[in-house]
Amino acid sequence: MAETPPDGTPTRRLDNRQILTALAVGLLLWFAVSNWQSVTIHFWLTTARAPLFLVIVLSALLGGVVIRFARRVSKHD
Repeated sequence: MAETPPDGTPTRRLDNRQILTALAVGLLLWFAVSNWQSVTIHFWLTTARAPLFLVIVLSALLGGVVIRFARRVSKHD
């Protein structure tokens, strides 16, 4: 819980998880932006070309969605 100062307004402190998440997101974005070349992506039935930074960012977002969904499902079990 957040500590409450005498005037009653709650304080907000960053915990280690938030700091590490912000650092990981920053490094991911830096890595993505530094890779602008176009790449070929092979799907099961088709092939497409896209900028590598877009592939990196979309993969990270999809991974985050999968992790969030897995945590939500495991809380209900």
